[in-house]
Amino acid sequence: VELKPVEGTDALGTDVAGIRRAVESVGAENVLCICTTTSTFAPRVPDSVDEVAVLAKTLDVPHIINNAYGLQCSKCAHLVEQGCRTGRVDAFIQSTDKNFLVPVGGAIVAAPHPRLTDKISEIYPGRASLSPLLDLFITLLSLGASGWKKLLDERKANAAWFQERLGSIAEKQGLRLLKVPANRMSFAVD
Repeated sequence: VELKPVEGTDALGTDVAGIRRAVESVGAENVLCICTTTSTFAPRVPDSVDEVAVLAKTLDVPHIINNAYGLQCSKCAHLVEQGCRTGRVDAFIQSTDKNFLVPVGGAIVAAPHPRLTDKISEIYPGRASLSPLLDLFITLLSLGASGWKKLLDERKANAAWFQERLGSIAEKQGLRLLKVPANRMSFAVD
């Protein structure tokens, strides 16, 4: 399903009606899952995870969320939480290196209900290295709750600073910073 322009911005967003049409055209029983993502690169905005979750519940189709960078962005975390509360979310996956300052190689698979994560645990033990988990554990212990909160606040402040500076530099070069207000993770220049 193609993305659609978001009115009044330069953004591209989720075509929820298009997803419905695509599922209905082949039959829900023939769809493995609907996969949405929160972590996108401008001009794309995070998928309407909450709306797609309601659609997935209505159509009885599994819904998986790629939340790769999402733990560091309160907007993305809110979308996942809303989707879990109001619709169907079977699992969401986060990258440890993109969210927790650890080396590449780890991921967190989470779900609103433990059935799926329990099944994944049953088929996956012994196949993964302990290193990513140990790295995450050490990082979280060293940061503590206050350190983690401080990092989130710094990221938000740095993003606002960077956006303002990038817009200024782009303008001096005869370019413009695209208007993508719903994407708080990346910026694009045209």
